[in-house]
Amino acid sequence: MPRRTRRTRRSRRIARWTGALAAASALVLLTNGPASAAVPVGQPMSGSMTYYNDVGYGACGTQIDASTQYLVAVSYQWWTSANPNNDPLCSGISVQVTYNGKTLTVPVADKCPTCDATHIDLSQPAFAEFAPLGTGVVTGITWQFVSSNGTPPPLAAPTGLHATATTGTSVALSWTGVSGAASYTVYRGGSQVGTTGGTSFTDTGLTAGTAYTYTVAAATASGTLSPTSTPVSATTTGGGTGNPGGCPTPWNPATSYVPGNVVSYSGHKFTSTYYSTNAAPTDPASWAVWTDNGPC
Repeated sequence: MPRRTRRTRRSRRIARWTGALAAASALVLLTNGPASAAVPVGQPMSGSMTYYNDVGYGACGTQIDASTQYLVAVSYQWWTSANPNNDPLCSGISVQVTYNGKTLTVPVADKCPTCDATHIDLSQPAFAEFAPLGTGVVTGITWQFVSSNGTPPPLAAPTGLHATATTGTSVALSWTGVSGAASYTVYRGGSQVGTTGGTSFTDTGLTAGTAYTYTVAAATASGTLSPTSTPVSATTTGGGTGNPGGCPTPWNPATSYVPGNVVSYSGHKFTSTYYSTNAAPTDPASWAVWTDNGPC
């Protein structure tokens, strides 16, 4: 089975446990668990792992999205508090997993009600760091509880940042998504100008005929930022002296261009430097084909 389906667990668990439910939970956890009051930090264990992708409240009482975040659910046998929200496992405890020469540390944020003591349930992206999702159950892993902040692996910097369109007052940007990113922060000249959950953004309220430089950083759900992307420059249309002769003939995807041909595209004048057909001037794959001569 490729992932754990836990609708029953999710429907029972809420952010705060009270009354008879908490009392019943305390009876099960305190009499059946292998752990006592302390989490066995630094004690290596051998076992197995699966993955899940639930969205909602985790056993620590915080919102989780196991389909995008790096986290782990550990066996109910390790939980020792009547209210799991206050369990020692929720106080800066992570699980360090090693398999096939790779090690990953992820925070404990959830409980697995069907796992035995040596079986861990990784979130979907964390499991994918070790094996394809179709693998199902992976055996032969080693893992241990560690004291840490449980931060996920660093995010890579976004790539492929480029301007897709410009007007006299705006620049539209696009980039390649980063695995594990929950959002992206866009910077103009080093200052933040916006955030987005997708891989595109339009910066507005700009001055015509002005060049701007942009970078983008990926962010985890907790707000940890990746390094910024390679910067890209874009110039708004209009303003300045422009092109006294006006814009040349617009670029045509069906035309075969040779070095020296001049066209207009998105309010800019471009000069061809290579032979090309259907190579849009602002496409990242065409950056070596066209020289941007500025607004026209």
